[in-house]
Amino acid sequence: MERNKYEYVILPHDVDGRMHLRMMALERAFLTVSGKDADRHGFGTLNLIGGEGISWVLLKFAADIKSLPVEQDRITIETWVEGVNRLLTTRNFIMRNAAGEIICTASTEWAIIDLKTRRPVNVIRDTNIADYATGEKVSAELPGKLPQAAGPDVYRHKVVYSDIDYNGHTNSMQYVQWIMDSYPIEKVYDRVAERFEIVYAKEAVYGEDIEVRYEDTAEDVTLFSVNSAAGVNFVNARIKWKS
Repeated sequence: MERNKYEYVILPHDVDGRMHLRMMALERAFLTVSGKDADRHGFGTLNLIGGEGISWVLLKFAADIKSLPVEQDRITIETWVEGVNRLLTTRNFIMRNAAGEIICTASTEWAIIDLKTRRPVNVIRDTNIADYATGEKVSAELPGKLPQAAGPDVYRHKVVYSDIDYNGHTNSMQYVQWIMDSYPIEKVYDRVAERFEIVYAKEAVYGEDIEVRYEDTAEDVTLFSVNSAAGVNFVNARIKWKS
């Protein structure tokens, strides 16, 4: 089955003070295209909320990065559904620059939840997504369980209005923002990510106090964890930096 292609423009708010594409913006580019493609085929979030009161939630995201676009670059993102079972589905991506060269690949894992009970529902029964599964993989393999960061430094934040999405919980991209905000800016500016992976475990909700820790476990690897003040683990992430 043919991959669907979407153009995407890197805007000023997508880059940081060194003109590096923000990690949050990288994930947002892929998730924006994911939503467009799902809507195009009739199983997007707005279709589900409007009809059955159910919605997609992101469980895992991984990106292998060769290079990143800069402000005003026009890129192309190809996307397709790799596979689907009763509870989970995998969607993959290829990002190309204006010359058609592959600069990043990504993979995502999703589930559908009932917005009232917050429990998973049958993906195959409640959507037509299985009709679009191709079985095609990408180099960016999804991570398994990631370890928690054990660093001493803590970044604290209270979940506020701007963090919440239409599912009633913290938007998946906000966790990425908190993770990068917890890391010293000079380290962010001096390093370039080669791989980013994140695993979403539980939902943080409005008013919740959260704590973010990072731990440099090797010269080129950093772990991140987002927990509640009471110690409930929401998210773990890992960045492998280019050496």
